[in-house]
Amino acid sequence: MIKKLILITFLLTTSVNADCKYIATADVVNDELINKKEHYSCKEKDNFFVQFISEEKFQRSFIIVVMALLENI
Repeated sequence: MIKKLILITFLLTTSVNADCKYIATADVVNDELINKKEHYSCKEKDNFFVQFISEEKFQRSFIIVVMALLENI
């Protein structure tokens, strides 16, 4: 039963779908890079499963679901 629950949990979660941007700037002097600056930013799409576990507005619902699952095991 636990194996099925873990398998279902992993199947319901999605991989990270993020819109990432990488920007690098540098000055070239005598064929050498100086003042190199890198900026990496990602904007992740909302995942309901992660929100359900982590956000405060779903806290009571999450506890009730966990308690119901544990009660039925």
